Amino acid sequence: MTFELLVFVAGAFLILDARTSHVLVAYVVLVGTVGWFDSPAAQDAPFAFALFALSLFLKLIVTPAGIWLFAHRNAAARSLRPGVSLPLRLIVVLALGFGSQAVSNVPGLAQIPAIGVVAYIILCGLAVLVIHHNLLAQVIGLLVLGTGVTLAGIVCAPELPAVLELGATFDALVVTFIGLMLVRATLTHNPLLEVDSLRSLRG
Repeated sequence: MTFELLVFVAGAFLILDARTSHVLVAYVVLVGTVGWFDSPAAQDAPFAFALFALSLFLKLIVTPAGIWLFAHRNAAARSLRPGVSLPLRLIVVLALGFGSQAVSNVPGLAQIPAIGVVAYIILCGLAVLVIHHNLLAQVIGLLVLGTGVTLAGIVCAPELPAVLELGATFDALVVTFIGLMLVRATLTHNPLLEVDSLRSLRG
């Protein structure tokens, strides 16, 4: 399987599947594939490589384990509760695939390597945020979005690996720990973890 195909399949499962455990597997495949693609850029600088390894550890092990344990203990978190039907989600996946390919044909962007993949990952992250109603999906969507932004930085500014990996590590920490803390706090007020419940928060 090529890099692009793995990313496309993983991104599709993020949108199509509603089960949290399956979406976590797709997330791990996506982040692992992007990490494998990013790794050569960080190997030349020891500090950048250390940050890269820390970021990958957080994204591939700590985050999925934290989300899985939370979903295992809370039945409402085992489904991401998509707001649209499966056929419509399939149409969204196809539209994102064709749209990301169109980005690679835009003048000024065509010379950037893997720009279509970058666009697809970012669009998938946004789609997860919009389509799924479970608050855990917002954590996963933000992490996917951060993965796409980090990949964009790597392909657009390969001479700055340390700065990019520092940002990626910070993003992973913030989204993972603060996100799960917010989800846990919301659970006491809204057992179904619906995104709409955020509108009623005060204080």
